[in-house]
Amino acid sequence: MLKASNNRFAVFSLAFIAASFLQLNWKAGFGWSPEFVMALLVICGFYLNILEMAVISAAGIFIFNWRPNPGWEILFFFFIPFLAIYARKFLPWHGGINNIVVIILSVFAFYAVSDLPTVITNTPLLAIILLITAGFGAAAFQFFNYFYKISPI
Repeated sequence: MLKASNNRFAVFSLAFIAASFLQLNWKAGFGWSPEFVMALLVICGFYLNILEMAVISAAGIFIFNWRPNPGWEILFFFFIPFLAIYARKFLPWHGGINNIVVIILSVFAFYAVSDLPTVITNTPLLAIILLITAGFGAAAFQFFNYFYKISPI
């Protein structure tokens, strides 16, 4: 196994910035976007410790919501990676499959919490978002899995 860097936090921070730009540019171009940042935050839950996760999740809140008082969906967005850390403890499959399952469940739960009527009425778009987000998450997980070991629970 090759080592990309000894500082995983810096590598994941740069990946977080890249995913943020990708998501914001996708949204500017198409009017909707897959949840690339949420997928990356779930992946961070497999590799980083809790303190590093808190810093990256807080950065995600400040990038996507700069209002003074966050809504429920933003707090949910903050806690999803921490739930992913503990959910993988109970999932019986290989890390890559666990990653995809947790990404799909977290994106669906995020949309259900933030705007359930839109989820019900616009199910095909949600399915496309889930598919693209899961594909991005699987590719990113395999990339990071090549360089780093999954952190112990």
